[in-house]
Amino acid sequence: MTEKSISHPLFDRGISHAGLTQVRDRFAKLNHERLLRTRTALLPRQQIFLDLLPLLIHINHPILPGYKSANTPCGIDGYTPDQVTLERVRSNIARSVQYRHEDQAAPLIHSVFLMGSCGTVAQAEDSDLDVWLCHHSGIDELGLQRLYNKAAAISDWARSLGLDIHFFLMDSEQFRRGQRDRISAESAGTSQHYLLLDEFYRSALLVAGRYPLWWLVPPSEEVNYQEYTALLHAQGFVGPDESIDFGGVSDIPAGEFIGAGVWQLYKAISSPYKAALKLLLTEAYARDFPNVVPLCIDLKEAIYHGEVACDDFDPYIMVYRRLADYLSSRSEFDRLELIRRAFYFKVGIRLSQTAGSAAPWRRKLLESLIAEWQWPPEQLLNLDTRSRWKIRRVREEHRFLVAELTNSYRFLQEFAQQSNSPALIKSQEMTLLGRKLYAAFERKRNKVEWLNPGIAPDLSEEQLFFHTLGFGEQRRWAVSTSARHDFEHDAILQEHEHLSGLLCWCFCNGLINDYTRLRLKGRQDGVSENDLREMAKHLSGSLPRKAFAADPDKHEAFNRPKVPEAMLLYINLGQGALSTLGAAGLASHNSSYPISHIEIVVINSWGEVSSLAFGGQEAIIDTFRVYQQLMLAASKASSPPVIDAICFNDPEKKLRKRIRHLPRLLLRVFYTQPANKRLIIKLSNGFHILQAENDELRNIHAHSYSTLIQCLGRGQASYSPIMMDRFCAPHSALANIIATATTPDCHVFFHRRDDFADLFVKDERGSLHYSTAAFKNVTQLLQPLVLFLQRCRIEQGSKHRIRLHELHQHDNRWRSEALDIDSLMNEAGSLDTRVQLEAIAQTDDNGRLVFDMRYRDQTFLYANAGQALFDELASQLLLEETRPTHYQLDAIDLSSQGPQQTSVYLRYKQHIEEMLNTSVLSQ
Repeated sequence: MTEKSISHPLFDRGISHAGLTQVRDRFAKLNHERLLRTRTALLPRQQIFLDLLPLLIHINHPILPGYKSANTPCGIDGYTPDQVTLERVRSNIARSVQYRHEDQAAPLIHSVFLMGSCGTVAQAEDSDLDVWLCHHSGIDELGLQRLYNKAAAISDWARSLGLDIHFFLMDSEQFRRGQRDRISAESAGTSQHYLLLDEFYRSALLVAGRYPLWWLVPPSEEVNYQEYTALLHAQGFVGPDESIDFGGVSDIPAGEFIGAGVWQLYKAISSPYKAALKLLLTEAYARDFPNVVPLCIDLKEAIYHGEVACDDFDPYIMVYRRLADYLSSRSEFDRLELIRRAFYFKVGIRLSQTAGSAAPWRRKLLESLIAEWQWPPEQLLNLDTRSRWKIRRVREEHRFLVAELTNSYRFLQEFAQQSNSPALIKSQEMTLLGRKLYAAFERKRNKVEWLNPGIAPDLSEEQLFFHTLGFGEQRRWAVSTSARHDFEHDAILQEHEHLSGLLCWCFCNGLINDYTRLRLKGRQDGVSENDLREMAKHLSGSLPRKAFAADPDKHEAFNRPKVPEAMLLYINLGQGALSTLGAAGLASHNSSYPISHIEIVVINSWGEVSSLAFGGQEAIIDTFRVYQQLMLAASKASSPPVIDAICFNDPEKKLRKRIRHLPRLLLRVFYTQPANKRLIIKLSNGFHILQAENDELRNIHAHSYSTLIQCLGRGQASYSPIMMDRFCAPHSALANIIATATTPDCHVFFHRRDDFADLFVKDERGSLHYSTAAFKNVTQLLQPLVLFLQRCRIEQGSKHRIRLHELHQHDNRWRSEALDIDSLMNEAGSLDTRVQLEAIAQTDDNGRLVFDMRYRDQTFLYANAGQALFDELASQLLLEETRPTHYQLDAIDLSSQGPQQTSVYLRYKQHIEEMLNTSVLSQ
C-alpha cells in the first residue's frame, strides 16, 4: 500500500493535526477540571499526595516516600516536574531533594491514571482511589516486583495521610490482548474487559504521561478502531511516545455481560448499593445487545461536538441518567427508587443537614437531582440517619436489595440462554465467585442469614430480651428490645427453634457488642440468665463477625471447597440431668452420657454458620451423625474441625469431664484408617453400635449386653475394627477382647466356666461370634476348633493368622492370656486330623442354601432326604461304637457361595451342629 493511499482516507474524513489537537485539548480540559475537583475534595494534608504522585513514580530518591531501590523502574513519558511540585517536596518532605532532567534514565512508565469516583459527585473524603500505573511491556518479573513494592510503599504513605490508595500495574499491550491477572478481592480478573474499559474511558483521570489514543478516534470510527489508529500512527499524526492504547469498545461480546454481572453480584456482598448501580448498568447494556452504546461513547460524542461541562457529564450522573431512562421506559419504578437510594448513599452527602465539608459543587449537583425526584424532607431525614438504622429497617432494605440482586441474577441466566454465550471469565474464577455468592446469599435450613451487607454501620442494641413462645414441640425462642414481649408481638426482632441459633443470628448481624446486656424474662424452661450469658460468651469467641465472602483477608479460603472448621456443642441447656448425681451416681448411671438435649453450632471455612438441635435419649447419636457428615466434608482438609462443648446443669463439671475425650474418640472413629470402624456406646435405652455405611451413620440398637454380642457378629464387607467408648462396660470381657484383638486375624478367646466354656471368635473382618462348649481340658476344647478354622482359611485362600487367648476374671476385671497355638496343635495323639464329618453347601431349585452331609465315605443328599437328612445321619452316627456327647463338624464347604468370612462358617457350623445333635438326642 502506498503512502498516498494510506493518507487519503484520513483526509476524506476531515482529520487534520488541527482537528486532532482540538479534540485532545477538549479532553485535556475536562481532565484538568476534574483533577481540580479531585483535589478540592481532599483534605489539605491529603492534597500533597495528588501533587507529588507523578514525581514519586518518576524518580527513585532515597528520601522520598515509596523508595525501595535505586533499580526500581521509573520515569514517566513526557513528564517533567515543575517548580511548584519541587517546592512542595522541599517544604513538606525534605529540603535537600534535587532534580536534574539529564540524570533520568529512559522512562519505563507510560501513564499514571486515577480511577473510580475521583473528580465526580460521588467522591467523598473517605473515598478510596485506584491508580493505574501503566508500564513498559519489556519490564521483567524482578522489575515488576520492585515496582509493585514501590507502589505498596506509596500506599502506606498515603494511608498515613488518611487516604486509601490501591495501585494496579497495567501493561496496555497485554490488556489490549485480553490478558489479565487472576481474580482477587480487589481485581475483577477476567470477568470483564470491555466494560472495564468503558468505565475507564468515561471516568479515568490522566495524572501524568501519555494520553489515551482512544481520545483521537471519532465515535463514528469506533467500529474501525484498529484500522483508524494504525493510520494515525502511520501518517505521523501521533508520535511513538505520545499516546497509550488500551483498545476500542465498539463490540462488547455477550459473554462479558455475564462475567461482569457475576463479579458485581460478588461485590454486592460488601457494597450492595454501588454494585446495584453497576449491575443494572450491565443489564441496561445487555438489553440493547448487540447494538450497545456504552456511556463512554456518549461522552466522546459530546466532546467531539463541542465543549463539555463537568456537571453535565459527571460519570456517576451519566450512569444514573442512563439507568433512570431504562427503568422508566420499563415502568419499573420500585427499582428506580432503589437505584436513587443507591446513588444517594454513594454520593454520601446528607442534604437534611446544613452544609458540611462537602465541596459546594457536589452538594449543588445532588440538590438538583433531589428536586427532580421530589423527595420529601422526611425521606431525606430517614436516609441521612442510616448510621442509626437498626435491624427492622435493615431487614426491610435487605429485602429490596436481595430482590434486586435476585432479579439481576435471573436476568443473567436468561441472557446467557438467549445469547447462547458462556461467560467470558475463566472457569476457576467463575467457581470462586460462585462460592462467594453461595456463602453470602444462599438460604437453607439451619444456616444463619446475614442481613446487613454494608447497609448500616451499627446494629448493636443496649439491651436484648430473650424469651420463649409456644409450648412443647411448637416452642420457639424469640429476641426483642422490649421487656414487654408478652404483649407486643411487633417488638420481636427474630425467632428461632433454639437459643443457640438465635444468639448466632444476633452476633452475626451485629446486634450484640461488648456492651450489650442480655436479659431473660423469667426462668425460661430451666434456662437462667447465667446460662444465656455463658453461651453468648462462648459463641462470641468463635463466630465470625463479618461475612467471609466480603472479607479480603478470607479471599484465599474460597479457592478451596468449604470444609467445617468448628463444631460447638451446648449440652443439656434447661435440662436437670445431673443436678442430683454425685460422682458415684454418674458412674453407676444407666447411660454413659445422661444427655437429653444438644444444640450444635457449625462454622465452616467460608464463614457459614449453621445451628441445629437434637433432643431425646439418642441426642448424642444424632450429634455423632452430624460429626460424621462433617468428617466427610473435611476429608480434604488438613485438619478435622475443632470440637468444643459446654454442659449446663452440671454443677461440678462431671459430665463435661466425661465428654472431654469424645473429640479424640470421634477423630479416631471417623478420621483415621481403616475407615470401616464400629463404635459401641451405652445410653439409657441400651447399647448402640455406630458404623459409617454409604456415607451415612448406621445405628444398631442392642437392648442388652447379650444382644450386643449377637449384633457384633453381623457380617462385614471389609475389616471393621470395633472401638468401645471407655465408659461403656469398661470391665466386661468384651472390653478386653476388643482391646486385645486389634489385628485383622482370627482371634479365639475362651473362658472356663465349670463344665462349660464361653467361646468368642473375632474373625479376620472383625465380626464377633459367640458360642458355648463343654469343657474338659484346653486341648479338647481348642484343637478341633483350630483345625476347623485352618480348613476354613484354606478354602478362603486367606493368609490371616489364628491366635488363641484365654480370658481370666479376677475382682470383676478381665484380662487375656495368649496361648501358643503350635504347642497346642503338636500334642501327640490328641486329635484325629482326618475330616470325619463335613457339610457341603448347595443351592436348591428355589435358590435357598441347603447342605449335603458327608460322614467318612458316606454322603447324605438334601435333594433326596430334605430335612430328614439329619435324622438319617444321626441313625448312622449312633451305629458307631464311640459316641461323643456332642457331635462337631470337622469342615464346611462354602466354595459354591463365593468368598465368605470366618464368622459365616462358624454360624453355619453352630446351626448344623444344633440340628444334628437334636436329631441324635431324639433317637
